[in-house]
Amino acid sequence: MPLTPQQYELVDTLEKGASQDTWHAEGTLYELSLLCADPVLRSRMLTAARRAGIGRGDLLDAIAAVQQRRNATHPAEMPRPQTATELLAKTFPPLRCFVTDLLAEGLTILAGKPKKGKSYLALDMSLSIAVGRQAFGKFPTEQAAVLYVSLEDGERRLQRRLHAIQPNLRTPQGLDFLYAFPRLAEGCLEALEAYTHTYQVIILDVLGRILPPQTPVRKSLSEYQELTDALGPIQHLAQERRCAIILIDHLRKASADDAGDAILGSQGKFGVVDHALIYSRKGEEKDAVLQILSRDLDEEKFVLSLTDGHLEFLGKGEVYELDTEQNRIITILAEERRPMSMPDIMRALGLGESHYKRFRMVMQRLYTEDRIGRTKRGMYRLYGDDHLDDVPF
Repeated sequence: MPLTPQQYELVDTLEKGASQDTWHAEGTLYELSLLCADPVLRSRMLTAARRAGIGRGDLLDAIAAVQQRRNATHPAEMPRPQTATELLAKTFPPLRCFVTDLLAEGLTILAGKPKKGKSYLALDMSLSIAVGRQAFGKFPTEQAAVLYVSLEDGERRLQRRLHAIQPNLRTPQGLDFLYAFPRLAEGCLEALEAYTHTYQVIILDVLGRILPPQTPVRKSLSEYQELTDALGPIQHLAQERRCAIILIDHLRKASADDAGDAILGSQGKFGVVDHALIYSRKGEEKDAVLQILSRDLDEEKFVLSLTDGHLEFLGKGEVYELDTEQNRIITILAEERRPMSMPDIMRALGLGESHYKRFRMVMQRLYTEDRIGRTKRGMYRLYGDDHLDDVPF
């Protein structure tokens, strides 16, 4: 039989000595079910399987199982459809939220650009869940045991970050760490199943370290098929155990109109997860936007600020392009050449009273960083314009 380029590559890989994981992959077995229709190819594949330590009967049984799953048509084997009446009659427990409005049961992807603080955010949130305190000074948590699988950052860095988040931290309960983890198709799912008996929140940092290694078979699959096959079982496990599994991942370098499209490999990843958290921070700014995209939670944007080593909630909405806003504040003070009250500056920026609390923190930061000054009357001026302090306004 004529072979497609992908089938030719697969045959070559198997005959040269592929691992048993490759032999038993769903995609491999399905392709073998097609190849074995040719007697010559069937003989070659059985011979190659024997050299890999796989018995003839075991391989043929595995191929038959794949054929049955993909091509079963016997009416007795077809699942009975659920009626709409049956669906409407069912009752479900409330969605389990480990961090109100932010983190719910199911599979979550937390994505951000490299070196912009997504791991720091995950660690800060993990500590809040473990000790049962508000996350980021705002969001109630359900206290739960957390397992943080850190595959890029070692003990020294994590210890430093924990001390930065809470300097007096000594013996927190419910937050544990691992620094190695099997890849998918090499024991990852089985390990997660075991750990979900102890931990209700599991963070895998980062996703790329647990995806299956590149193989000729994997390269021949579409991105969507590959990621759906890899992550689908993790999503099912999280839903079945009513736990939260978080995969930390990267955003594309190029910007995207839709936040979901900014996730690397978004077609496959965003399609299989239940929730996505997009963490965006510009340059060295202390403020960042955390965007929630979810099938179950309200889609929202929250602004978090790095304050004294931990992240704090500033506000919500899309008005917080802080680097731009801070420059506009300085521009307004430079143009006015006079001390201004905070309400005056807010009006000049077009901000309403509902932003007062958040804006007060922005002004305090600018003052602390010596980017603006303050008069004896509590008015704000450009830093260095001390001669304006005693001007009567």
